[in-house]
Amino acid sequence: MNYYDDILNKINELINNNDINKALSIVEEELRAPYLPKDFNEKLLSIYDNFHKNNPFIMNDEMIEDFLYSTNEKQLIAVDQLNKKNLREYIDLCNEYLTSKGFINAKVLLVDSLIRQEIGEEIKMDKDGLLFEFIPKYQLPIEESDGYLSGKKHLNDYYLKEPSKAKIALDLLYKEMIMNLPINMNEEEGIEIAIKIIDYINCAFNK
Repeated sequence: MNYYDDILNKINELINNNDINKALSIVEEELRAPYLPKDFNEKLLSIYDNFHKNNPFIMNDEMIEDFLYSTNEKQLIAVDQLNKKNLREYIDLCNEYLTSKGFINAKVLLVDSLIRQEIGEEIKMDKDGLLFEFIPKYQLPIEESDGYLSGKKHLNDYYLKEPSKAKIALDLLYKEMIMNLPINMNEEEGIEIAIKIIDYINCAFNK
């Protein structure tokens, strides 16, 4: 048995003894490490996620910042925690993270929350080497944007008699739109994306 097995056994023993706070403290301490074996990291994240599904928990600011500059998985956890906060109190941290070489999937989720919270300060974001500057409160949430609405109409019309495919198509449309942040697509771009999604689904279903 090695160090990592010992840690997992200790955590599970504490959980079985209902000493949840101590078990969680060990999980969080281990997750702060600069390197963890993949299997061990996945098991820790699984324990962490399972606990918080039924036990809402707010990470402290230090841990959030640590996670923002760690693995992709930890960045997603940190952004999820940030999204539950008043982001007006974290403008500097948001700008620092969004201009870093962070995980793009996590970065766009944070941008989405900044838009939904109608943040009035200027935000900067590095995306594929390009620097974007924008004020979130002047942008619409994805589901209210022209591109999403036009794409949604096109997909709903096309899949009028195939609701299951329509749901898949709309999920794909939303993902395309959120990955395009901080820019909202216009009506024409939304329809172009919808057409590509239809082609993709038809190919996947061998139509």
